[in-house]
Amino acid sequence: MLNRFGIFLVLVALSTLSVFATTVQAYEFEFKDLGIAHKVANIEGKMVLIAFTSESCYYCKLFDKEVLANQQVQDFLRGNYIFVRVEPGNNKTTFLGKTYTNNELFGVFGVRGTPTFVFLKDKTQITQVPGYMPAEDFIKALRFIVKVVEENYKESFEVYSKKKDDYKGKPTIVKVKQNDAQYVLKYDKNTKQVDSVPTILDINTVYVTTNVEIANKLKEMGVLRVLLVENK
Repeated sequence: MLNRFGIFLVLVALSTLSVFATTVQAYEFEFKDLGIAHKVANIEGKMVLIAFTSESCYYCKLFDKEVLANQQVQDFLRGNYIFVRVEPGNNKTTFLGKTYTNNELFGVFGVRGTPTFVFLKDKTQITQVPGYMPAEDFIKALRFIVKVVEENYKESFEVYSKKKDDYKGKPTIVKVKQNDAQYVLKYDKNTKQVDSVPTILDINTVYVTTNVEIANKLKEMGVLRVLLVENK
């Protein structure tokens, strides 16, 4: 699988050739604690996207301004990833049973420069992408990784990147325990508890319900993550 991600390194050399016209404010669903983000992602059945950045990094600021502020990027992140930012410092987190400072996390993942993006699924690092890329390349990368990991997509990124694709993600129902549902409702701003199908539907919102029929209906309507709370 990793060979198909090798093409990402080519994107690092790209300059700001183009970005989408539509921009919005800073990403309000960003996590700061990797341990919490990782647990939320595991409950929701999503990948974690770790952005290693620093305040003095020019391309990190450019990423925030021209990539992370892009509406299409934000929508796809909300639906398919848990996004967490790690900056140098002594803030502590518990990740995979061990306690680390942010500074130590840079070493754990072998990050040598910023920005660097690390993609995780459960306990597995899918790939690591150092450097900046424009918004249209970044969202292609986001889509490609989800398609490979979630849907066993076979083509290389080089082939995929030349295609037009408005892929949104794979609608999925995840069965969760009550305490896990409460955890994501507490920590993930993108979750919403429902006892009926919302009048205004957002396929990128994580809906939490105890009703099987509602869960199935939401999935049929294209909602990417529905958490079905088990009674037992």
